[in-house]
Amino acid sequence: MVDHNIEINLMRALNEQNSWWREGVPSEKFAKAFRRRDFYPLIREYNKKEVMAFVGQRQVGKTTVLYQIIEELIKNYNVNPKRIIYFSFDNPFIGLTHSKERNLINDILDVYSVNILKESFSSLKEPVYVFFDEICKYPHWSEILKGWYDLKHPIKFYISDSSCSDILKGSSESLAGRIKIQIMLSFKFIDFVKYKFGMPEAKILDFINLDLRAKLLEFIKGKDAVELFDFIKFIYLTLNPVENQIKTLMNEYLLKDGFPELFDIDSMDESRLKLQNYLSLTIQKDLMRIFEIRNPKALEELISLIAAESSQLFVYSNMAELLSITDDTLKEYLGYLESIFLISRSEFYSKSRASRIRKSDKIYLNNIGLRNVLLNKLNEDFFKDSADLGKVAESLVQDHVKRLKFCFELSSNPELSYWKSKNNHEVDIVVEIHKKPIPIEVKYRNKVSDSELKGIKNFISEGIGSYGFVITKDELDIRNNLVFIPLWLFLLIC
Repeated sequence: MVDHNIEINLMRALNEQNSWWREGVPSEKFAKAFRRRDFYPLIREYNKKEVMAFVGQRQVGKTTVLYQIIEELIKNYNVNPKRIIYFSFDNPFIGLTHSKERNLINDILDVYSVNILKESFSSLKEPVYVFFDEICKYPHWSEILKGWYDLKHPIKFYISDSSCSDILKGSSESLAGRIKIQIMLSFKFIDFVKYKFGMPEAKILDFINLDLRAKLLEFIKGKDAVELFDFIKFIYLTLNPVENQIKTLMNEYLLKDGFPELFDIDSMDESRLKLQNYLSLTIQKDLMRIFEIRNPKALEELISLIAAESSQLFVYSNMAELLSITDDTLKEYLGYLESIFLISRSEFYSKSRASRIRKSDKIYLNNIGLRNVLLNKLNEDFFKDSADLGKVAESLVQDHVKRLKFCFELSSNPELSYWKSKNNHEVDIVVEIHKKPIPIEVKYRNKVSDSELKGIKNFISEGIGSYGFVITKDELDIRNNLVFIPLWLFLLIC
C-alpha cells in the first residue's frame, strides 16, 4: 500500500502532468503542431511490446515527441485518455517529498491504477501506455521496468533521457532484448526550413527530400552520376523561386543550429543566453551527475578546445598535455561527451584496423550553435571569416551525412571517416553506404578549382571509390565523377 501523504503528493503531480485526463487531449503547448517526419511514424509501433526509448541532447524535442505520440493515441487510435499516464522524473517536488526507501516507479503505477485507471494491472483487458520522461534520474529504473515487462501485462512503456550511456547500460543489462532505442538529435536543416515555411510548402519539401534520397540511393547502387546530377539540377530549378529565402534560413542555421526552442527567437542576445544555459545544464547535470567528473575545469577546457578546433585532426597526447590530464582521463572525457551527443569522432578510412588505430582522429562539436557561443561568434561578424565558415560547413555536413546514413541503413551508431593520401591530400568525409565508400569534400565558396581537389581525386584514382561529392556555397556542376552541390541543397537531401 502507498502511504496516504505519498499518495496525495503523487496524485497532485500526476494531475498536473496529465491534463488529457480532464481535457481529452494534451495541450498544443506541449504536443506542438509541427511533426518531425523521422519520428512521427513511430506511433505505428504502439502495439509492439518492446520498451521504446528516446535518447538525445537536451532541448531537441524528446518530450514534445512523447506528447505528440500521446495525442495520436487518443485522436487517431481511439485510446481512452485515462489509459495513458505521463510522468517526468525532472519533477523537483517529488524529489523533495518522496522517501528514498520507497520504489517511486511502483508507487506511481499503484496510485495511477487505484485512482485513475480503477483496475489492477493483473486484470487489464485493454492496453495501458506509460510514458516516463528523463527516467535515468531515478536509480535502478531498468531493473524495475524489467520486472514490469516480464509480468507480461499489456503495458507499453515509452521512456526518454538525455544520456545515451544510462539508457544503453539499462538496455544491455536488465532490458536486453526488451528495448528499442531511438536517438534524437537537434532539428535537421530541412526540419528547420519546413518549420519556418509552414504548410503546404513543408509537404512539398518532404516530397523533394524523398525523391532526392531515392535518386541518391539508385546512384549509390550503380546508376550513372549524370542521371543523378540532372535530377539534382531539376530540383535546384524547381526551388529557384524560394532559393533566396532558403539561403537566408541557412545563414540563421549556420549561426544557431537546430534547437527548436530558438526557432522563434530573433534576438541574438536571447539566443546566446539560452545556448549558454543549455551548455551549463549539460555540463552540470548530464556530465557531472552521471559520470562524477574529477576535474570539471579540464572538462570545460576540453569542450572549448574542441569547439575551436572542430573538424580538425587531434593528437590525443598533445591534447592531454595541454589540459594537464592523463591520456586515459582524456579518453574517458571524450567518451562521456560522445555519450551525450555533444561530439563525434571520425577515424582514418581504411579496411585495416591497425591503420585506423595508428592515425589521429578528427573530432567535431556536433552543434554549431553551441560552438559559436563557446567561441563568442554568435553574431553577424561570423560571416566575415571565410576560413571559420569552412569549418562550420564541414561540421554541419558530417552531422547531416551521419543522419543520412542512418536513414539508409538504420544503423544505431552511424560512423564516418576521413582519408589522407601518402602526399597528405585529404578527403574531409568518407561515408560507407551499403558497403560502398563515398568521399565528400567541403569547399564552402563560390568557385572550386581542380587544384583544391587533389585529395578526393586521389581517393578515386586509387580505386577506393568511383565517384564523390563536393559541397560548395553556390556552385552546381558535374566534372567527370565529381558532383558539385551547394550546401543548402545538399542538406535538403539529408
